[in-house]
Amino acid sequence: MHRILLPTLRLSLEMTDVLARMEQNGLKINLDTLEQIREEYQREMDELEIRLDELARHAMGDTPVNLSSPDDRSVLLYSRKVKDKRTWSNIFNLGHEMRGNTMKPKMRTRMKRGEFKSAVKNMTEVVYKTRGSQCAGCVGFGRVRPVNKNGQPSKTLRVCKPCGGAGVIYMPTREVAGFKLLPRDPMDTASAGFKTDRTTLENRRAELSGEALEFVTAYTRYSALRTYLNTFVEGMKNNVDDKDFIHPEFMQCITATGRLSSRNPNFQNMPRGNTFAIRKVVESRFPDGLILEGDYSQLEFRVAGFLAKDSQAYKDVEDGTDVHSYTASVIGCSRQEAKAHTFKPLYGGVTGTDDQQRYYRAFKEKYEGVTEWHKELQKEAVSKKEITLPSGRQYAFPSARWTEWGTATNRTAICNYPVQGFATADLLPMALIQLDKMMRCRKMKSVICNTVHDSIVLDVHPDEKDGCINLLAHCMQNLPAQTMNRYGVEYDMPVGIELKIGKNWLDLEEVDL
Repeated sequence: MHRILLPTLRLSLEMTDVLARMEQNGLKINLDTLEQIREEYQREMDELEIRLDELARHAMGDTPVNLSSPDDRSVLLYSRKVKDKRTWSNIFNLGHEMRGNTMKPKMRTRMKRGEFKSAVKNMTEVVYKTRGSQCAGCVGFGRVRPVNKNGQPSKTLRVCKPCGGAGVIYMPTREVAGFKLLPRDPMDTASAGFKTDRTTLENRRAELSGEALEFVTAYTRYSALRTYLNTFVEGMKNNVDDKDFIHPEFMQCITATGRLSSRNPNFQNMPRGNTFAIRKVVESRFPDGLILEGDYSQLEFRVAGFLAKDSQAYKDVEDGTDVHSYTASVIGCSRQEAKAHTFKPLYGGVTGTDDQQRYYRAFKEKYEGVTEWHKELQKEAVSKKEITLPSGRQYAFPSARWTEWGTATNRTAICNYPVQGFATADLLPMALIQLDKMMRCRKMKSVICNTVHDSIVLDVHPDEKDGCINLLAHCMQNLPAQTMNRYGVEYDMPVGIELKIGKNWLDLEEVDL
């Protein structure tokens, strides 16, 4: 068994050396740009908060809504309130449980659509808009001074019972409150009622219109801005040294798949694209220097096709088919939004909107090799309690068993780990290690400063621009030779890469290869 793991262990040790140098190199941060972005984020959040409050008040009447409360958001969006939360949690099997050594979400109760609809109707009640009027008992103060037995006013103020201390009595009208979003199945349930997280709302946006659509669009943006302001802007400010450098800590042994993670701050979840400007703060340490980034094209899709030996996946890659655009055309969303859905059936995902489910079914029919491979992975996990990749990397599933629905427990992880692991824990490190060796052999001034899942980022000295571009392209495209040398495995899936270069990490222009 140890012989199987030796190549993986060697790779991890070599990668440790590379990551140590990357941490030392760090990333140069423009603090003035960072402050400008913080101000822009905060200003946009303030504007969104005002509009969200207006939309919530229009939808709920005078009932106050705390957008930070999952309970309030659930009522606002779905127009229903859970009668008994304990019964609700038991019926839908909500919460977490120990699986192995970690806490994981419980397996949700499965119901037919009719059964679920009936359960929701019986266990929730419709919420109506309200009109607020000043409480007569406390005259809007929220507190009352009771009279003692001797007939004298008490020195202690007490909460007014009729209004609960609010100073206002809210009387329901006959108009249904909220945005009347319909839950689809038990996967939409949550302890507060129904899911209102950013991912769920983004996936449901296509079903909405009018003020409901405006609210969800504004709220998802507001939620994202709050996350990025707290996580990235403040995270960077707290971790910049006296020379305006950040040295994130890279870790190989935190994620279950072996994919790299980082902290102080977490650069692995850095937002892509131009939606958020935070990448603009990363600039070159060299006068007139440049930031160069190399990305693998559709790496996880290609890896899934390779591992499954799916002939259709090979054909689509060779023909230059953009799988994300195909996904977007079926579901009816943007290409960027479609990426999550493209990957979902790669990992055995089946739930979602009707359009999403239609795409998942189409994916499984189109890529029959991947579908059959998923079945074989589940068989291997149940029978051997582990899965072994061509690289020798292993994933243990000690509790894997067949369920009454004919799938293995932990199906998503069983289908996900091999793809994500081979792509970002085996293939990309090989390219990174080779690049590091060749740059040091050439005694280049340019440095590797970051890696994010399927990309490599370099800080390029102005005299080494062409050399860095050629070297990065070579190392990233050299995966077939690397996999053969390290593992004796023929990686025959075509390798696609995209290189971009610019003055900062955001404003990059594509490099012609």
